[in-house]
Amino acid sequence: MPPEASSSTGFIAGRIRRPLPAERPHLTRCTKLLCSAFLTLLLLAGVLVFVVYLAVRPHRPRFHVTAFSATGVASGGPVVVSGQVSVRNSNRDIAYFFDRFYLSVEYRGEDVAKEQPLTATPLYQPPKTTTPLPFQGLELTSTAGQDMARDLAEGGGGGRVEMTVKVRSRIRARLAFWGNRHWHPLNVRCQVAVGPDGQLLAEYLQKRCSIDFF
Repeated sequence: MPPEASSSTGFIAGRIRRPLPAERPHLTRCTKLLCSAFLTLLLLAGVLVFVVYLAVRPHRPRFHVTAFSATGVASGGPVVVSGQVSVRNSNRDIAYFFDRFYLSVEYRGEDVAKEQPLTATPLYQPPKTTTPLPFQGLELTSTAGQDMARDLAEGGGGGRVEMTVKVRSRIRARLAFWGNRHWHPLNVRCQVAVGPDGQLLAEYLQKRCSIDFF
């Protein structure tokens, strides 16, 4: 074997037999302690959040139609609607802040009254309270009145006129001394129906509205 090959083989063997660097047990122990402490804090935080949630049990605000009428639906207009929507905060410790409320009326998938101010100022609602939001004298578009009268005359709506009362605002919550500063859009849809006399049908009274926020 040439001397060059022998020296190369010896060099490779020497590299293979070279001992590995010794481990640093104090660094490994420190890393394990940090990971254990982090996981323990994470677990305690999760348990604390769960306990607070069980104690508070937050509920969304509840909207109901408590009154509604539409004069002029049988005569072809003008149709003027009035009524009241109630807001219920059933939480024990959570209060709500609402921005100004705006009301629209939808008929046949189109807004026949749009973005009418329902409240002049923002609203603060304490826990365990119900707040009425009345509206009156809201005139719908002339074409809506003609379509409603035609539906009643032809019996297409089963002797009723169905509409959707829509309420829009913004909302944020407050728990004890902690308050959420971020506003969230709030959209409420209330299904209503009136007979030829323009009065709200009994099955729609106090009917819970659908709500979309957060």
